[in-house]
Amino acid sequence: MKNTIKWAGYEWETQERWGDIHPDKTYNWYDPSAVEVRGTDLILKSHYNPKEFVINDKKITSSYGVGLVSNLTPFEYGYFEIEAKLPTGRNLWPAFWMWSFDSWPPEIDILEAYSSIKRPSYFNIFLDSILGIWNVQTNYHYEEGGKKGSVGGKTHWFGLKNPQKHFIKYGCLWKEDSISFFYNGRLVRTIDDKTILNGLKGTKMNVILNNHIREDAGDFGSSEFIIKSFTYTK
Repeated sequence: MKNTIKWAGYEWETQERWGDIHPDKTYNWYDPSAVEVRGTDLILKSHYNPKEFVINDKKITSSYGVGLVSNLTPFEYGYFEIEAKLPTGRNLWPAFWMWSFDSWPPEIDILEAYSSIKRPSYFNIFLDSILGIWNVQTNYHYEEGGKKGSVGGKTHWFGLKNPQKHFIKYGCLWKEDSISFFYNGRLVRTIDDKTILNGLKGTKMNVILNNHIREDAGDFGSSEFIIKSFTYTK
């Protein structure tokens, strides 16, 4: 039986559409106990919580229980935004993203953050984006001519406020002819190549929020991804 919660005016499953573990990322599983609505905030946790699964007739142990919620509403064009504080800890991969109810790709990554495996920080300096001092990225995955590709993850400047200590607004305006990303109300990236946007025409998107682990790297403690709000405007 699938677990669901109600938050921000919507119903969410506490697992992905395929179940409670990804067959290619078996080191973490979607743990309903790692999802909490605290007052009006959504809390997505991560913790060392081993559990056994059988995948392709093989018994495996998944090390980490992670919080994930998948919105049951099929969304169309509009503006999507969360206000959130990133989890503190090493080896973390919190995200706010969308993918089609029909296939993969397309996928729109509004926020993918990567904390260091060695230290509990997202601070980083990138040579291709000197001002993007936090490892917080946008991306878009598509299929063109039968081949899958992406525009590439890119960091952006959104101020000196540490996203682990401050609430930041992460937004996306999805239109028929463009995808625009906004951090704290500031436009940071626009994708408007008609060829690679073709796969989005007529599709409906599934909104996901999660606090994943980057890789299996031992017991790193626990963390909380605090999401103050989710809004969608047509």
